[in-house]
Amino acid sequence: MVIDMKRTTQRWLCALFVAIGLCVGLCGQAVAQSTINYTNTVDAPIPEAATPCTNQLIRTFVVPEIYTISDVNIGVVIGHARRSNLILTLVSPAGTSVTLFRNNGGVRTNLNVLFDSAQATSVSSHNNLNDTATATTVAPPFQRTFGPIQSLNAFNGQNANGTWTLSICDSTSQNVGTFFHATLSITLLRATLNVTKISTAQADFVSGANPKSLPGAIVRYCITISNNGPGLATTIAGTDLIPANTTYIPGSLRSGTDCSATDTTEDDDAVGTDEADPMGASVVGRVLSITAPTMANAASFALAFLVTLN
Repeated sequence: MVIDMKRTTQRWLCALFVAIGLCVGLCGQAVAQSTINYTNTVDAPIPEAATPCTNQLIRTFVVPEIYTISDVNIGVVIGHARRSNLILTLVSPAGTSVTLFRNNGGVRTNLNVLFDSAQATSVSSHNNLNDTATATTVAPPFQRTFGPIQSLNAFNGQNANGTWTLSICDSTSQNVGTFFHATLSITLLRATLNVTKISTAQADFVSGANPKSLPGAIVRYCITISNNGPGLATTIAGTDLIPANTTYIPGSLRSGTDCSATDTTEDDDAVGTDEADPMGASVVGRVLSITAPTMANAASFALAFLVTLN
């Protein structure tokens, strides 16, 4: 993780914001990438039929998170007396289909392979060695790594959320096989959050149209959080303290797309429908909290509140 602390003129609200694949200080920027694994280990025989692939074995992976895909790999462990009978296909929630493996391997047995499109050697060359695949085989790590028949890069840029489907076809009515294990590995496309903060004196009850930050003055603080992309930021949450030597004015939280358009009222507690419209905010004592489920590439939101200077 790299953090570049870019302070504004106000040295307040330097707290922690967290998003999937991303940690960022409230007073700066940060980027990170991570990979999430989804596993299916429900053993099952691979159906055979006189008509090829009319009764495929389906294995699914449910991705509950919402994020943009940077890379996809998938590893499988399948026992089979002749793996050249097999056809494997991976389908994303968006409906994109990628053929991983198709009828190669000659008379060789089993499949214990990680499919990774970064590998120059295609699985179509995997014809000379048997793989190890039993109910007790441990994976990952997988025994071998190959590029799939079609590129997994077809999934890049899609939203990972939803149900992924691995279809396993036995294209002949002989040489039975068994599915043992599969791991779907998805790398998140990184998001870069940028945070800026400003304060403006609203009234000091002395200076009229040109208020100053005097004791007793009302000051408006505004935080803007923006996603510089390229990925989708999710599960965003941050906390910090109301600036020292000030008193928060209850009921003054307002949110919006930027500091000039904070028109949505946020009550001071952390419950209710206003916590997802599209962001939430709350104050407990001097602790300010901000949450948002997602923020798309190039999107932003702002939170404003009022304090009285002590």
